[in-house]
Amino acid sequence: MSTDPVTFYGFTPIVRDPEILFKDHPTASGPNPKQDLFTAADFPLPDSPVVREVKAFVRKELDDQTYNHSHRVYIYGVPSTSRSQGVYVLIIDVEGTALVKTHFPSWSYDHETYYLSCLLHDIGTAERFLATTKMSFEFKGAIVARDLILQQGGVEDQADSVCDAIIRHQDIFVTGGNITMIGQILQLATILDNVGMQVPSLFIREAN
Repeated sequence: MSTDPVTFYGFTPIVRDPEILFKDHPTASGPNPKQDLFTAADFPLPDSPVVREVKAFVRKELDDQTYNHSHRVYIYGVPSTSRSQGVYVLIIDVEGTALVKTHFPSWSYDHETYYLSCLLHDIGTAERFLATTKMSFEFKGAIVARDLILQQGGVEDQADSVCDAIIRHQDIFVTGGNITMIGQILQLATILDNVGMQVPSLFIREAN
């Protein structure tokens, strides 16, 4: 894993438009995209003091459906260069492939920063934040997320990466330009879990 903060915290610029990203992709395009089989055990969760505090905060503020959605988004987007040694404690009922591990194995970014992005990307939908702002939930949530990470001892680059990814994760149909690597993966993984986009590239079969 690179020690360059741009690479480490997922600021590497990636083409924003998924149509361009996947066009003629060697493993993700065509009628039979590559499918590597993974199970939940292949995706240990990061575990650090910052993660534990953020997870407790999110668990308190979000409903079960949104909390579990955040963890599925993590599974789809976690890179193959493992750093974390946490224990994955949620149960999923599908065996399938993860988007980044299968189709973008060279992509590299900090697991913890991506996990924090996943945990917090919908925090702006929590009742107490929706009720106290006129901003869109992703903007309010990004501000809450950045402040929370810094309060818990996270570094500013990490907080900024999470904030940027959350702000832009609803720019689903915006074309042109670039987005950060973590921003792109958060966007792709979110829409995959919400509406099933790119499902043929991911799921193989239901677990017994």
